Amino acid sequence: MTNMDFNDLVEKVSQYVTQFLKEKLSPKLYFHNILHTNYVVNAVKEIGFQSGLTPQEMENVILAAWFHDTGYTEVYKDHELVSIEIATQFLAGLGIVNEKIADIRSCILATRYPQKPENLMEMVVCDADFYHFSSDRYPDFADALKREWEETIGLTYTQKQWDNINWEMLSFHHYFTPYAQATLQLKKEENIKKLVQNLQL
Repeated sequence: MTNMDFNDLVEKVSQYVTQFLKEKLSPKLYFHNILHTNYVVNAVKEIGFQSGLTPQEMENVILAAWFHDTGYTEVYKDHELVSIEIATQFLAGLGIVNEKIADIRSCILATRYPQKPENLMEMVVCDADFYHFSSDRYPDFADALKREWEETIGLTYTQKQWDNINWEMLSFHHYFTPYAQATLQLKKEENIKKLVQNLQL
């Protein structure tokens, strides 16, 4: 594809997914919403650039980031399986070749927990999906997910229990790309320290 095609395709997908989530996503998804999707798209661009992805690879990871949580419009558990079908249907309708769609599907599936990416593109998308682990706003993201779990799947925790769950999640998680390991890991460790402090109160 030419550079113009790249911009046109990404624009079409961003418009489609934004409208799709606006119309079909439950308002009880306080974390897995369009804000998170935009956050992951921006993270993919940063990590992908720093990881030296080719223009074609960069396009694939950006498109995967846009579609990766669209399945939440239908199911909560295993939403990635629905996300890849939504992506496939839309991209095939635009005449995108099967090989490209296969790469995008693989990137989306790689985000399933526990993450097991098998190539650099998948690593970039996985690291982008958990970019918020390294954010100064991590407590806000965690609170949003806690509320989402309570109202969507009926899981309720005390704040101490929730802090412990988050501590375990961040402690056992690891980034895959050298860029994320060198930059995001240090910021994530600051959030781990804060969780430990909360648990000691």
